[in-house]
Amino acid sequence: MKVAAPLSIDEATNHPAPSSKAAWAAIAARLLCAVFGAARATQLYEPPPTEAAAVVIPPLSDAEREEQDAARALAERRQKMIDDCEQSFGTDCEREVDTELRAEALLQWGVHVIHLRPAR
Repeated sequence: MKVAAPLSIDEATNHPAPSSKAAWAAIAARLLCAVFGAARATQLYEPPPTEAAAVVIPPLSDAEREEQDAARALAERRQKMIDDCEQSFGTDCEREVDTELRAEALLQWGVHVIHLRPAR
Protein backbone atom coordinates (compact mmCIF):
# COMPACT_ATOMS: atom_id res chain seq x y z
CA MET A 1 0.00 0.00 0.00
CA LYS A 2 1.38 3.32 -1.08
CA VAL A 3 0.86 6.35 1.16
CA ALA A 4 0.78 9.79 -0.39
CA ALA A 5 3.16 12.31 1.01
CA PRO A 6 1.51 14.94 3.19
CA LEU A 7 0.88 18.29 1.58
CA SER A 8 3.02 21.20 2.52
CA ILE A 9 1.45 24.44 3.70
CA ASP A 10 2.30 26.13 0.41
CA GLU A 11 0.61 23.36 -1.58
CA ALA A 12 -2.51 23.35 0.63
CA THR A 13 -3.06 27.12 0.45
CA ASN A 14 -2.05 27.59 -3.15
CA HIS A 15 -5.43 28.10 -4.82
CA PRO A 16 -5.74 29.34 -8.35
CA ALA A 17 -6.13 33.08 -8.55
CA PRO A 18 -9.74 34.17 -9.04
CA SER A 19 -10.68 35.68 -12.34
CA SER A 20 -10.91 39.44 -12.48
CA LYS A 21 -14.70 39.32 -13.00
CA ALA A 22 -15.18 37.13 -9.93
CA ALA A 23 -12.94 39.40 -7.87
CA TRP A 24 -14.86 42.53 -8.95
CA ALA A 25 -18.18 40.81 -8.26
CA ALA A 26 -17.03 39.85 -4.76
CA ILE A 27 -15.81 43.40 -4.08
CA ALA A 28 -19.08 44.86 -5.36
CA ALA A 29 -21.13 42.47 -3.22
CA ARG A 30 -19.13 43.34 -0.10
CA LEU A 31 -19.44 47.06 -0.83
CA LEU A 32 -23.19 46.73 -1.34
CA CYS A 33 -23.56 44.84 1.95
CA ALA A 34 -21.54 47.49 3.76
CA VAL A 35 -23.66 50.33 2.35
CA PHE A 36 -26.97 48.66 3.17
CA GLY A 37 -25.70 47.64 6.61
CA ALA A 38 -24.71 51.22 7.41
CA ALA A 39 -28.04 52.55 6.13
CA ARG A 40 -29.97 50.01 8.22
CA ALA A 41 -27.92 50.84 11.32
CA THR A 42 -28.63 54.55 10.83
CA GLN A 43 -32.31 53.81 10.43
CA LEU A 44 -32.43 51.72 13.61
CA TYR A 45 -30.63 54.24 15.79
CA GLU A 46 -32.23 57.51 14.73
CA PRO A 47 -33.31 59.69 17.63
CA PRO A 48 -37.05 59.85 18.33
CA PRO A 49 -38.95 62.57 16.48
CA THR A 50 -39.28 65.91 18.19
CA GLU A 51 -42.52 67.72 18.93
CA ALA A 52 -41.93 69.91 15.88
CA ALA A 53 -42.14 66.80 13.71
CA ALA A 54 -45.38 65.59 15.29
CA VAL A 55 -48.47 65.41 13.13
CA VAL A 56 -51.25 67.61 14.43
CA ILE A 57 -54.69 66.09 14.09
CA PRO A 58 -57.33 68.80 13.85
CA PRO A 59 -60.18 68.56 16.34
CA LEU A 60 -63.42 67.08 15.12
CA SER A 61 -66.25 69.36 14.19
CA ASP A 62 -69.51 69.13 16.14
CA ALA A 63 -71.22 67.29 13.29
CA GLU A 64 -68.43 64.71 13.04
CA ARG A 65 -68.39 64.24 16.82
CA GLU A 66 -72.17 63.73 16.87
CA GLU A 67 -71.90 61.25 14.00
CA GLN A 68 -69.22 59.27 15.85
CA ASP A 69 -71.28 59.32 19.05
CA ALA A 70 -74.35 58.08 17.16
CA ALA A 71 -72.34 55.28 15.51
CA ARG A 72 -70.88 54.27 18.87
CA ALA A 73 -74.35 54.29 20.50
CA LEU A 74 -75.77 52.18 17.65
CA ALA A 75 -72.93 49.66 17.98
CA GLU A 76 -73.48 49.42 21.74
CA ARG A 77 -77.25 49.03 21.26
CA ARG A 78 -76.71 46.36 18.59
CA GLN A 79 -74.42 44.38 20.88
CA LYS A 80 -76.89 44.64 23.77
CA MET A 81 -79.72 43.45 21.52
CA ILE A 82 -77.60 40.51 20.34
CA ASP A 83 -76.74 39.57 23.93
CA ASP A 84 -80.41 39.73 24.97
CA CYS A 85 -81.44 37.63 21.96
CA GLU A 86 -78.80 35.00 22.66
CA GLN A 87 -79.93 34.72 26.27
CA SER A 88 -83.55 34.35 25.20
CA PHE A 89 -83.34 32.36 21.97
CA GLY A 90 -79.70 31.61 21.09
CA THR A 91 -80.03 31.17 17.32
CA ASP A 92 -79.20 33.48 14.42
CA CYS A 93 -79.36 36.56 16.62
CA GLU A 94 -77.03 38.77 14.61
CA ARG A 95 -79.19 38.44 11.51
CA GLU A 96 -82.39 39.16 13.42
CA VAL A 97 -80.93 42.20 15.18
CA ASP A 98 -79.49 43.61 11.94
CA THR A 99 -82.86 43.17 10.22
CA GLU A 100 -84.64 44.92 13.07
CA LEU A 101 -82.17 47.81 13.10
CA ARG A 102 -82.49 48.26 9.33
CA ALA A 103 -86.27 48.38 9.66
CA GLU A 104 -86.00 51.03 12.37
CA ALA A 105 -83.67 53.07 10.15
CA LEU A 106 -86.18 52.87 7.30
CA LEU A 107 -88.95 54.09 9.60
CA GLN A 108 -86.84 57.08 10.60
CA TRP A 109 -86.51 58.06 6.94
CA GLY A 110 -90.26 57.87 6.44
CA VAL A 111 -90.29 54.71 4.36
CA HIS A 112 -93.46 52.66 4.74
CA VAL A 113 -92.84 49.14 5.91
CA ILE A 114 -95.39 46.41 5.40
CA HIS A 115 -95.72 44.32 8.54
CA LEU A 116 -96.83 40.75 7.98
CA ARG A 117 -98.72 38.98 10.71
CA PRO A 118 -98.08 35.34 11.41
CA ALA A 119 -100.66 32.89 10.02
CA ARG A 120 -103.40 31.88 12.48
